[in-house]
Amino acid sequence: METLTLIIVEAAVELIPEEIAWHPSVRRHAARRNKRPVELLLDRSYHHSAMLKLRDEYKRGRPDIVYHILLDSVNSPLYKAGLLELYVSTIDGHIIELGKGVRLPRSYDRFVGLMEDLYRKEEIMSRSGELLLKVDVRSLSSLLEKLAPDYTILMTEKGELMSYGDVAESLVERRRPVVGIGGFPSGDFKEETLSSFDSKVSIGPERCDASLVACRLIHEVEKRSLDRVAN
Repeated sequence: METLTLIIVEAAVELIPEEIAWHPSVRRHAARRNKRPVELLLDRSYHHSAMLKLRDEYKRGRPDIVYHILLDSVNSPLYKAGLLELYVSTIDGHIIELGKGVRLPRSYDRFVGLMEDLYRKEEIMSRSGELLLKVDVRSLSSLLEKLAPDYTILMTEKGELMSYGDVAESLVERRRPVVGIGGFPSGDFKEETLSSFDSKVSIGPERCDASLVACRLIHEVEKRSLDRVAN
């Protein structure tokens, strides 16, 4: 395996939609943050009553899910060895790309501020001029076309039952595999998402936290791929 790419798919990360920017709960939160409503990340913790008016509201407004997956991922030996690439495919049709050597804030509030800055600036660079984060309007299918993987797996409880170890073995045997993990709190993947992946795999009949799935899978890949590099 040259590189494993992890994509957080249908991620519940987006700015406040215009259609609920007028809502009192949104306006109060914006006033506290000293920002315009449409500059804030949608977050169920603050905007629950406003979100009830949104389509598919049960899948939206949970940037904390993405935060925990990314925080564990960028602190993994696999990422630090340059063998893990990270992308977020958001529910509102954006792709967020993480560069190499990114260190995310330990504070969730600072992460939210970082994402809001990213949406405003579209790119965040390091002091030395290296790309840290980038966001643009793009579909999951176009990202996969750009990455040109030789194997893709989507983790879903409705997939073929496999152990973490077996999934990791199937990944490290490929040159540039991609694994997709859902970044939303409840509901099912869209049909277009399901059809974008070669294999659908489950590690058990019950839903697990996405951050736990990502962490355990990365660990299993590490044990196999880093040992091969060392030998």
